[in-house]
Amino acid sequence: MDAQRITSGTQLIGTIPPALGYVPRDSLVLVTVEADRGGTEGVVGPSLRFDFGPRDVREFNATAVRNCLEQVRTLTRADMIHPVVFSDPVARFHLDWDERDPAHDEELGFIDVVSDALRRLRDALETRGYRVQNALWAGCSATGGLRRPELTERNVDLAGPSPSGAGPGLAVAASFEDSVRLPQPDAGLRAAVEALRRESFTDAECADGLLAEALLLEARACMREEFLPPEDVLLPDPLAVLAVERLCDRGRDRDIIQMLLSGDHPDFDPWSLRDLAPGEFLGYARGVLADGTAAAQAAGLSPRPPRQASLAESIEWLRRCAELVGVEARADVLALLAWFEWARGRMSFAQHYAECACAEQEDHRLAGMLTTAARTGMPPRWLREL
Repeated sequence: MDAQRITSGTQLIGTIPPALGYVPRDSLVLVTVEADRGGTEGVVGPSLRFDFGPRDVREFNATAVRNCLEQVRTLTRADMIHPVVFSDPVARFHLDWDERDPAHDEELGFIDVVSDALRRLRDALETRGYRVQNALWAGCSATGGLRRPELTERNVDLAGPSPSGAGPGLAVAASFEDSVRLPQPDAGLRAAVEALRRESFTDAECADGLLAEALLLEARACMREEFLPPEDVLLPDPLAVLAVERLCDRGRDRDIIQMLLSGDHPDFDPWSLRDLAPGEFLGYARGVLADGTAAAQAAGLSPRPPRQASLAESIEWLRRCAELVGVEARADVLALLAWFEWARGRMSFAQHYAECACAEQEDHRLAGMLTTAARTGMPPRWLREL
């Protein structure tokens, strides 16, 4: 597939919602770019989002600047930064450029605070050698350049197809709250899971159901990597849901879910897994995890990155499982969701799911560690060494 060329601020802003999964509000997003040798073109990289509402921006002090820098520094190949402010007050300031209303005096002051905060951030980034472009803004269904009314574009739908044409088939939620809301399964699927709980399946039989589901997710991930994201909604197989409940009873067995669904462990190669006889997978997986490799991966210490397409498919699958598993496994599934989002570098999502897991089980170890990592912006090793 040919790369999409971005030639305007609106097109650049249009890449952000598909990358985040939702349209941000009251946020500062730093879009990173790896420029070519001539410095005239570049490749858009990861985006970093920070709260940037009226209260946050007034507290945007040296500590906040250092927090930005620490996270930007993890993207070692990025050398250009495009700041984008998602803010309705900033948008109204530009949309009413020629019609100043005294009732907006408070918002006019807010623009000065925003400008000062961005100036401090720009100075800090440029001191570290980054090239920082003029700030852009988005809000009130419009986009533009900060204090540059000639760049204002109205009637822009950032929740619709990307203006750049990138990211075919990527769902974009209208808000962060919408993007993390767990989908509710239908009554028939709930009843099927409940019926299987009354049967006498062995752990190995349940694990085979999870393996079959993982191979399906692998096929869907391959479609994503070919820029053909599946259009059908993936519904968890009831036996695989039962497997998640069983495996979450033991910490090490829970790691099987993590390694199997993240598409990153060489011993969980799909072609090798297909050759296993019925009932063999659980014993095989326990043997693989006994060598300690999984522990390093789970702690984010491995340089080997998980496959992003696999993470995306597995997150959607786990989101649907979270409302189907028994109450005793719910915290574990939420913690797994947090780990998968952390593995993708989506700290806001990781923090949300980790905090939800802690709300279910206050002393959940994995969720507690991920809460700290997400709040401090500490990425796994594979993201620091991109």
